[in-house]
Amino acid sequence: MNLQNEIDKKANLWIIKENEGLDKQERDEFNHWLQNKNHKKSYEENREVIDECLLLDNDFMNEMENDILDEEDYKEKNIFQRSKYLVASLFIACIFAFGTFEFNKYYKATFEENYVSLDKKIVNITLPDESVVDLDIKSQMKIAYYNDRRTAVLTKGKALFSVSKNKEKPFLVKSGNTLIEVLGTKFEVINLNKTTEINVLEGLVRVNYIYNEKGDKKALTQLTKSQSFTLNNLGRVLNYSDIDIIEIASWKNDIIKFDKTTLKTAVNILERYTNQKIEFESYELSQLKISGKFSTLHYKSFLEAIELIYPIKSQKEGDLIKIVKK
Repeated sequence: MNLQNEIDKKANLWIIKENEGLDKQERDEFNHWLQNKNHKKSYEENREVIDECLLLDNDFMNEMENDILDEEDYKEKNIFQRSKYLVASLFIACIFAFGTFEFNKYYKATFEENYVSLDKKIVNITLPDESVVDLDIKSQMKIAYYNDRRTAVLTKGKALFSVSKNKEKPFLVKSGNTLIEVLGTKFEVINLNKTTEINVLEGLVRVNYIYNEKGDKKALTQLTKSQSFTLNNLGRVLNYSDIDIIEIASWKNDIIKFDKTTLKTAVNILERYTNQKIEFESYELSQLKISGKFSTLHYKSFLEAIELIYPIKSQKEGDLIKIVKK
């Protein structure tokens, strides 16, 4: 048995676990393992190789894998091209060191797609496993499927996920520093203003907080049908309550419901759908509250409503709508 090979194999297993997220017990075990200088050296070298590989363009790598076998051609290349061959050599070394199966399983996506919505929702996005995602306007999301897991990164905005069950491939949603794990369920994720909100329509959702750059996570809670949970990117829990499932992802039907919501908050939400800038004459006016259902397609009905409730009026000033006292 080659001892170095065994150390390299163990190092790569730790790299895999790191990318998935270590719990406290695993982190302690990993740190203990690293105390051996040979272990630490193997880990650092393999980590560097794999990180370099992940930066490489797939088309470029395919080209290099074929061309690098031609030694005579290699000798005739100019300096720039030869430097690219060195990078390709690094990739091949990575494959041999890490193992083709493990590398593909954990790092190579079998399906990958970016979705960006501007002033129009994208609904009924059907994924390879028949999972369906609806994306609200002004939202951005990246989907990637691997051999052992399905992932979604909601960079900003709102998304409604209807996930097909697959015990062998959990579905992971990252929003800011929040990691949501599911097997099969239906839930909404909102990523706005450095805050993540999760609203569950059905099934079970596990919520974790990613507390450092290495991806280490802390389990926070499990949510079931009609539960809502909100936390910010610092891990502070802002809300944990029940929610009427009718209200979840109401934006799909162009409806927003306010329940004793400040006018400032309501306006911030409406601005996403109207492209209309609204300001208040004073802080006191912005803190008045409103309840009711409003259409995202007709923001003027909102302005008419608040003018009936309070002694205020809205006036147009160029591209700006200003709310002032009557």
